[in-house]
Amino acid sequence: MNRRLSNVSEKIVDYQKNNDLTDTQLAFNLHFSVEELHDIKSMERRPTRDELRVIKSRM
Repeated sequence: MNRRLSNVSEKIVDYQKNNDLTDTQLAFNLHFSVEELHDIKSMERRPTRDELRVIKSRM
């Protein structure tokens, strides 16, 4: 399956690579659960407005 990442997912993955962060570390920094971060990264669900605000302000 070759599914293209959403803009938010792609930014999260790039940020993690550039800063050498695991999902656990990034979730902690964003005050999200690891499951919430996984769902957003895998595009299982769209982030809420509040989650987008947090992601943009901390990345």
